[in-house]
Amino acid sequence: MSVVDTNGTRTSLPGDLARSKLTVVVFYADRCPCFRAHEERIRELSRTYASRGVAFLLVDSEVGATMERATAAVRERDLPPIAIDPGGRLAGALGAEYATYSVVLDPNGEVLYRGGMDSDKNRLTDEPQEYLREALDDLLAGREPRRKEGKTLGCALQTR
Repeated sequence: MSVVDTNGTRTSLPGDLARSKLTVVVFYADRCPCFRAHEERIRELSRTYASRGVAFLLVDSEVGATMERATAAVRERDLPPIAIDPGGRLAGALGAEYATYSVVLDPNGEVLYRGGMDSDKNRLTDEPQEYLREALDDLLAGREPRRKEGKTLGCALQTR
C-alpha cells in the first residue's frame, strides 16, 4: 500500500519505512477540534525526534480529502507532510478510527505503539501522560514501550 504526501513523496508501507529508525503515522482530520488542539504537540514532536531518526507522516483518510486542502493546511499551520488515503485503506489497515490516532512503526512495518498522543486533548492538566513521547523515548533507548496502546482523544474519522 502506498500514499502520496504534500511534498509529492510516495511512501510505500512497509517498504519505505526502512528510511527511518521509526515512523510515526498520525491520522488527520481538518474538521476535528481535538486534532487542532494537538497541532503544536505534533509540530514539537516531529521537530524533536527528526534528529533522532524518527519520521512523522500525517494521513488524511477522510471522505473528500484533497491534496489541495492538505497542502494548504501544511503551509498555513506548519504541519508535517500530509498524505491522502483514498477510501481509508491505510486507516483500516492500521485500525485508525479517530483523528490524532498515532501508530509507531519499525523499519519492517511492525506496529510498536498505537493509540492517542497523550491523555489531555486541550492542555487542561499540567502533567498529562504523554503516551507517544514515552513510547518513542523507550523505543529509541532500546526498550519495549511501557505502554503499547493509549486512549485516543479525537473525532471519529469519516472514511466512507
